[in-house]
Amino acid sequence: MPRLGVILQDEHALRAARPARPDPSDEAGDEAGDPVELVALRSTLLNPPRAAAARALAEQVRSVHPNAVLVPYVWHLVSHAASDGLREAGTRTLPGEARRFGHLQDTPEVQSAWDVSLRCAREMGADTVILRTPPSFTPGTVNQARLAAFAEARAAEGLHVVWELDGLWEPATTLALARKLSIDTLVPAYEGTGRPVPQSYEHRWLRVDAAGATERLRGALAESLVFALANADALEDTTILFSGARAHANLRAFVRALDAAEL
Repeated sequence: MPRLGVILQDEHALRAARPARPDPSDEAGDEAGDPVELVALRSTLLNPPRAAAARALAEQVRSVHPNAVLVPYVWHLVSHAASDGLREAGTRTLPGEARRFGHLQDTPEVQSAWDVSLRCAREMGADTVILRTPPSFTPGTVNQARLAAFAEARAAEGLHVVWELDGLWEPATTLALARKLSIDTLVPAYEGTGRPVPQSYEHRWLRVDAAGATERLRGALAESLVFALANADALEDTTILFSGARAHANLRAFVRALDAAEL
């Protein structure tokens, strides 16, 4: 079975979860706890919590999903430029010129921002972080070198990097980088039409968005992804994250399709 998880915008999204039971019975059926093995915390992209708040958030998540691994997003001051529009949405900031933050630049300001993300990850007990880059982080030698330096520095700190990219990066380029840097990429599982994206699943985590055709992951849509993974011999090794307001509901729909397929 693939490793399943959810991407939470904030802790309020936990209200849609079915908490795990200490000893769920076989008769629990659809009322059993959600099989969530990983929880990605997108709120840390905007406002990474300070030490006590990070521990409290981790405890809150684990009270609902006790077996889940927590994966925070890297703070936007590391990854996004001022023109990318996230700074106005956040409430936490650091001193320094705006142009010296973001895009994985080798500046004291970016290092200070990373230190905040690192402390947050440590307080949560995380060994993986998600680096989201905007379309303005374009493919090219400079940004590839910055990504490599970032991944290598995180590996030295004992952290695995999952890169959620946006923009004009070609799949062949991102796969080559993932292989070279020993990182994974987080990419959409479906096209806008609702068909699974034709792709290699090597070094790929898949994201199922609760939007468009997959706002509600109906049986046929879930089944199509199950068989796409099975046909690629990737069903056992893939990580799939469900995001949006229906993240938990769509995860359940996928599990039902997986059970029905009897693979």
